[in-house]
Amino acid sequence: MSTRSPIALPKDLATQSFKAFFWGTGGSVLRIILQFVTQVILARLLGPAEYGIFSLGIIVVGFSAIFYDVGLAYSLIQKKSISTDDIRFVWTWQCILGLSVAIGIFFASDLIASFFSEPEAELLFKSLSLVILINSLTAVSFNLLKKSLNYKVIQLSQLTSYFLGFVCVGIPLALAGYGRNALAAAWLVQAAIHFIILYSNVQHPVSLCFRTDDGNHMLRYSLIALGTNLVNWILNGIDKIWVGKTFSAHIIGLYTTAHNLVNTPTFTIFVNLQAVFFSAGARLQDNHEALRKIFLRLLSLITLTAFPFFIVVGWGSDLIIETVYGAKWAEASQFLAPFAFATPFLLLWGISTPVLWNSGHTKLELRLQLPLVFIWLLALYYVSNFPPLTLAITAASLFALRSLVMAAAALHVLKIPISSFLRAIAAGVVLSLLLAVVSAAVKPNIISLDIGVPLQLLLLLGVTAISYLLGLYFLVPKMLPQDLRVYLMREEERLPGWARSTSRFLLRYPKP
Repeated sequence: MSTRSPIALPKDLATQSFKAFFWGTGGSVLRIILQFVTQVILARLLGPAEYGIFSLGIIVVGFSAIFYDVGLAYSLIQKKSISTDDIRFVWTWQCILGLSVAIGIFFASDLIASFFSEPEAELLFKSLSLVILINSLTAVSFNLLKKSLNYKVIQLSQLTSYFLGFVCVGIPLALAGYGRNALAAAWLVQAAIHFIILYSNVQHPVSLCFRTDDGNHMLRYSLIALGTNLVNWILNGIDKIWVGKTFSAHIIGLYTTAHNLVNTPTFTIFVNLQAVFFSAGARLQDNHEALRKIFLRLLSLITLTAFPFFIVVGWGSDLIIETVYGAKWAEASQFLAPFAFATPFLLLWGISTPVLWNSGHTKLELRLQLPLVFIWLLALYYVSNFPPLTLAITAASLFALRSLVMAAAALHVLKIPISSFLRAIAAGVVLSLLLAVVSAAVKPNIISLDIGVPLQLLLLLGVTAISYLLGLYFLVPKMLPQDLRVYLMREEERLPGWARSTSRFLLRYPKP
């Protein structure tokens, strides 16, 4: 007999989810900084070629995740209430899938290395098969914590495990000359510690269970998730496979490092944003009015912050690469610009998918993206003989298109009028255009100055930051949707301190 534990609805879930996003994003800043500094140190130590070979390992693990993380653990969030047998059932299948995929990668590592024409990567693939198994086992604890909106433990675990893995193990091994193997060892340590911390906080049952009352429903859900994840991976990762197959390890390192520079911090926010919205939306499946409010508020926040920021990153890509990674990575700047312009669309996609899944349209995302897969494959075939920069521009453009398609679907499902959508994004669009004009106008003058590249970058960032703050102060308050203005003023005391200061500046009401 299963024991079912319904989760009580909070009084104002819209407020709680918006607050959770503020706290989650604020708490992620330290982890983003740690990852950024660590990866820069490792990139400078190892160089593009070694980093390129390790990037192949990341591609393999990412592709494997489609088959061991099929959505079963995620279904624990989607269900309004879960039983002990549900947890045991998911744990059992995560063990089976994780072990199967890990063994498959281990014994196929020589074939995978041959596919990429990098035989020295075989040992890397074998060692990372253990990461696959550990990640599969971690999924249950991770999703149970997300279901309870316990992001404090998740963030603490991610920060601690990353520090111990990549800082305490990865950097010393890289200094000792272990190359890409230093990164593999760091990843293994990080994955193991992450699992230990999360499981120690949840301590879910680990006895096996092959049947449960809702097992068929959960398996159907996971199959839909599998199809969707496979499509997502093709749209997200096939360009990197093509680069890995076609070009040298040096080019792979440049391409993936430029992509990761903007994608890694954004994906950290994306995961937090999507998890909060998905967890909250699972409890509001029949309350479209509340979902509409949350969606529009988050949409305004994203366009006000992420889009202007990445406009500046794109314009200053050459200065950023040389300042951060050094002259030997300078060629990566050609890839950074298109990736930067497309990256904020990831957050737009992040708030659209939970709407579809929580409103009963679990198959819609898959159906909408299937045509994009064929478009992407045709585009990839067309640009296959072009330089890698053409591939980067094509990949970035299709990613932005795909995110807009998902956003349009969310608007349709929630019955949000186009006028409400335009009001929500108006302030962010104006700020983004302002910073694009300012960046284009001042950059030629800045790079003509006889000063070092880091100082040129600081000047560009300083000018655009001042322009952003002035635009935020004088233009944005007149363009913010009334619903968001009222919300920020009403819920001021419930927001974290940094968010309260931001809302006061944004709305220009006096500090008490």
